[in-house]
Amino acid sequence: MKTRSTAVRILRIVRPWWKSVAAAAVCMTMFAMLSGVTLGMILPLFDDVLVPAGERVGDKDLLVVFGQYCSAPMSELRSSIISFDSSGVGESWGQLGDGISRALEESDPSQILLAVIVLMVVIICLKNLFGFLQAFLMARVEQGVIARVRNTLYSHILELDMRFYTSTRSGDVMARFTSDIAGMNRSMTQMLMKVPRQIVLLAVYLTVALWASWKLALATLLIFPPVMFVILIIGRVLKRKTHYAQRRLSDFSSLLQETIFGIRVVKAFSMEEFEGQKFRRIISDHRKTKISLRRLGALASPLTEVMGGVASGLIMWYGGRAVLAGESLSAGRFLVFLAAILSTMRPIKMLSNANAVIQGGFASAERVFELMDRPVKITQSDDPKPLKSVSEGIEFHDVCFSYTEGIEVLRDVSFTIGKGEIVALVGPSGGGKSTIADMIPRFYDPNSGSITIDGVDLRDIAIKDIRRSLGVVTQETVLFNDTVANNIAYGVSDIPFERVRKAAEAANALEFIEELPDGFETVIGERGCWLSGGQKQRLAIARAILKNPEILIFDEATSALDTHSERYVQKAIDNLIKGRTTLVIAHRLSTISKATKVVYVENGMIAEQGTHEELLEKKGKYRGLYDMQFRDA
Repeated sequence: MKTRSTAVRILRIVRPWWKSVAAAAVCMTMFAMLSGVTLGMILPLFDDVLVPAGERVGDKDLLVVFGQYCSAPMSELRSSIISFDSSGVGESWGQLGDGISRALEESDPSQILLAVIVLMVVIICLKNLFGFLQAFLMARVEQGVIARVRNTLYSHILELDMRFYTSTRSGDVMARFTSDIAGMNRSMTQMLMKVPRQIVLLAVYLTVALWASWKLALATLLIFPPVMFVILIIGRVLKRKTHYAQRRLSDFSSLLQETIFGIRVVKAFSMEEFEGQKFRRIISDHRKTKISLRRLGALASPLTEVMGGVASGLIMWYGGRAVLAGESLSAGRFLVFLAAILSTMRPIKMLSNANAVIQGGFASAERVFELMDRPVKITQSDDPKPLKSVSEGIEFHDVCFSYTEGIEVLRDVSFTIGKGEIVALVGPSGGGKSTIADMIPRFYDPNSGSITIDGVDLRDIAIKDIRRSLGVVTQETVLFNDTVANNIAYGVSDIPFERVRKAAEAANALEFIEELPDGFETVIGERGCWLSGGQKQRLAIARAILKNPEILIFDEATSALDTHSERYVQKAIDNLIKGRTTLVIAHRLSTISKATKVVYVENGMIAEQGTHEELLEKKGKYRGLYDMQFRDA
């Protein structure tokens, strides 16, 4: 049932290209029919040219005789088709067949030979033209579907909440975008192009075989049930093994990505051999699975061919005896029958191979659809309220939250950030500070309680309006493999260069930017690898300054900087938070001392809140943190 639903979903994705698929189907049908006609040409070539060559009973002009015997039946056939007269079509078709037989009997065999050869060449050319057109049309469909699936999947994962990104390995997501969609495409190609073509070819060849000798054809059909049974059994095993192979490929992608991103740590701790062993284990497991898949896939084709070969041998023995005994089967008809039956072997082999590819592709498609079906949990109301500006501030009211059911990360968190205030979150690591900050942009929603801006619940405000009014500077500076200017202007469209330059100046980044080889047009490498830690932080601050948000969420970097860089970064921070409604996860005493309010967070709860001076005088947990971390500063 799941396989059927997967096939239906793949076909639904193809729906926008139905015209191309329909045109390809017409080309495919013509290809198959012309293939059958090519086989049928053996009969006149053998029975009417080669066998009676010594007798030469006919010597009339081929075209004259054909006109004499076939013109009237063809006119009647055309009229019957136009008038939808089925009985007339059958009668006219029979008369046309008799006319062709009489014309061949009375015509010069050399003319028949020439006509058959010319006709065969024309038919072969037309057949291959239709085959080319089908392949071209389906290539457009395939690439269109791949692009659509990738675009849809990419748009979908961008809408997913942060919980998805923290619980899913990036390598797994990458594998679904690459190898799984490629496998899904192979499955679709087989379903829409190769399988229908082979089925139609098989039907045409069987029709030709029935026309040549219906008794022998019916006997041949006995082979199909065991062949189909073998194909289905192998297909089921292939699908199960493909699921496992794709999971191991995800492990490979994840490990490779982790190693590249963490190469400094790997080298610093001399863990090259350890990581190499992990990698080799995964690759070895994946290799064994792929070999098993190939073995099964390769087994399907020879098995079906051997079974078909045995059946063909028996049929040849029976039919050959009938021809030698002078029974009703002529040598020409037997040759046509034999050619048709032998021609069915290729479609049967192709169908067995196609089933292996389709089942593997279905396993990949199920992984793609599984990701595509992930629910978007951060949604907004049908009639969201706009947020034009912040007039009062932000309030957390009894907010509770958990990443995993039953394990609370935040419990009854309540505090306010007034308009223009700077609120500093402090406390031990793992206390919930970053989670609190992540809830304002609605990266997560509270399990209970509410967060409001100017008294309106965040869930009732348009998400784009919330995030448009926010500037976020994360602890881990996120930069892209692009120019300095584009990194600063990220998220802000059609911005004049002068504003980018002023933002860089306000972030104390202008001096080092102008010293770069191409200034603002310098490409800074993946994750800004060409820049120092302090330079990265200042670019991130410049990005936030350029956006000019009303609300700022700032997670100070904990990484230590040299005195020179620290001074530049601190001045940039001062410029950034000036006059803004700010929530800062603070690690610097200078930032905390400038805060309007300090909120001490521990074990998911607010232990203390007040001004820096008030909390010092209180001599509670904040005072203990201050004495331990900041007294020397």
